[in-house]
Amino acid sequence: MNAWPAGSAQWRHSAFIVDLLRLHQDLSALPTLSPNARTNAVFSELVILATHPEDDQLARQILANSDILRIIPGLRSLCAAGESELERSWTRRIIASRDPQEELREFPYFANYEQLTRLEHHAVLGVTGRLPRRVLFVGAGPLPLTSLLLASQHGHTKIDNIDVDPEAIRLAARLADVLQVGAVRFRCADVLDCTDIAGYDMVCLAAMVGPQPEQKTRVIKHLYQHMRPGALLLARSARLLRTLLYPPLTLNDLAGFRLLAVLNPYTEVVNSLVVAEKPATPQPSSGPADAEELESPP
Repeated sequence: MNAWPAGSAQWRHSAFIVDLLRLHQDLSALPTLSPNARTNAVFSELVILATHPEDDQLARQILANSDILRIIPGLRSLCAAGESELERSWTRRIIASRDPQEELREFPYFANYEQLTRLEHHAVLGVTGRLPRRVLFVGAGPLPLTSLLLASQHGHTKIDNIDVDPEAIRLAARLADVLQVGAVRFRCADVLDCTDIAGYDMVCLAAMVGPQPEQKTRVIKHLYQHMRPGALLLARSARLLRTLLYPPLTLNDLAGFRLLAVLNPYTEVVNSLVVAEKPATPQPSSGPADAEELESPP
């Protein structure tokens, strides 16, 4: 039996796949995805693997493996459920704290969100030269850190947040009240039922909104139909191994929009970000495209 040298590309490829399959099995077998020592450890190991700086060719080979392709949909669903449970738990903890501001900063991914929100804020300023006045955040969740940070650190004064989950909206609104962030508002709604979008300068789309490709495409088409010309779409995506955690955007998803910027972090920040604009006149179709074409504006 031949063995690949430890540290070789083939060895890393094989070891990575074994680890991913094990983690998927471990997550699937957990009695609960609510935060606890075991659940946190498994998710942390998965995030470390997904953000590991493998070269692009090796990452693509891993993602093309038939066993990995089989588990990706379930892996993303588990990640979405685990993220939601983590946010619910921490929102309740922050609300009950004697010092909510300090407790918020103890959230395990607070620094990650600070970095991501800073990147998004400056990306929008860099390509447009202006700060959007009215913002709609789709998929706020129970811990709407992006909106809270945009309001408290980046000068945004009008941010409306929607989510399909009534409990998430209730918790998010209570959290904003406890933190005394008055620039954010919340309502329970499905974005596909929302037609009052033309008044917003920018729509932010959370990575987990539309977890399946056809759902994501439907949401973005709906936004394009109801956004006003000149309005911005700020959408979160993922690239290469990070797509194990979050679904990627493709150029086809952005049909009709004019792509302004794409940023793929190589740090601990997991999400990529895409800035696009609804043009005054329709854009020509870009034709078939995959997620890897979202590298830079055409």
